[in-house]
Amino acid sequence: MSFYRSVLRPLLFLLPPDQGHAIGQFALRLDFPWRGVAALAGLAVDDPRLRTRFAGVDLANPVGLAAGLDKNCELVGALSHLGFGFLTVGSIMPEPRVGNPFPRLVRYPQTESLADAMGVPSRGLAYCVGRLSRRHERSVPVFANIGGFSAQTIATSFFAVEPHVDGVEISLMCPNLLRPGERFDDIGLLKGVLDCIVGRRKPAIVRVPNDTARSNDRLAEMIERCVESGVEGLKVGGGRPVAEPRLGAKHGTLHGRAIFDAALENVERAAGYARGRIQIKGNGGISSADDAIAMLRAGATCVDLFSSFVYRGWRIARDINRELAPILRLPAAHTEARVAADAQRIGA
Repeated sequence: MSFYRSVLRPLLFLLPPDQGHAIGQFALRLDFPWRGVAALAGLAVDDPRLRTRFAGVDLANPVGLAAGLDKNCELVGALSHLGFGFLTVGSIMPEPRVGNPFPRLVRYPQTESLADAMGVPSRGLAYCVGRLSRRHERSVPVFANIGGFSAQTIATSFFAVEPHVDGVEISLMCPNLLRPGERFDDIGLLKGVLDCIVGRRKPAIVRVPNDTARSNDRLAEMIERCVESGVEGLKVGGGRPVAEPRLGAKHGTLHGRAIFDAALENVERAAGYARGRIQIKGNGGISSADDAIAMLRAGATCVDLFSSFVYRGWRIARDINRELAPILRLPAAHTEARVAADAQRIGA
């Protein structure tokens, strides 16, 4: 068992989740110590079988870090040493936001899952662009997840971060934030955003809202919109609303192992509707090579994770990639023939 899982995690888990999260972020603010950790632990896995390409960006491996850990683009230096094929920072909001009242996180250790009700805290677009503009080395591709409540503000953020990252991941958000049972016109908002970023120069990845991913009609319509507009990629997950009285907001979103099966099903359906016309990034409860390969076989080109970083520590990308490499006999994780077979099998 790793030092993190046997020693550090038990100590961190003695603290409330929000405090543990803050300590983890503080530890990742310095670049130099993590160079040493990476060298000692052999976190980089250099194997041609792992190489892939997502949304026009070359990746050394298909295992990335999802948005949420580095909301304000402050940890890229340290995170770039941990063996991930790519990093996603954000979600970056147009203006500073405080977020929801604390507590914002609840752990479910028995299922290696989390409930979060962050409320999209952010230091704002100007701060994050300032942080991103300081980066000179690009050893690991970086995507910026941007959020907003209108097409124009999302488009403004897109063009502001675009020069400093390899691609931009778009989150569509309800003006009032989503509460259980609420819906909003995410497809209408998406259309407005895509109309506003016609002149973009970097790849766009659309994060499919979790409730949309569960609806066949809405998922199919969103994919068609993205294909028609030349969007390079989709992020498909499986998070679901959860009532949780220990959260300050009393409800949140469930992440981690508890949602893996739902996330896998969503990726499989999305791949069926996409029919190889747009690439998919799978997300939700991924913590092992078996999980990653299941996502790839369901139609994803790559995956990203967050909860398993909390539960399994800084070796998570290395451990998955070491097991994944022998399984991947070709640089590409799946062929067009397999995508077509998947689409036929699920009746798309």
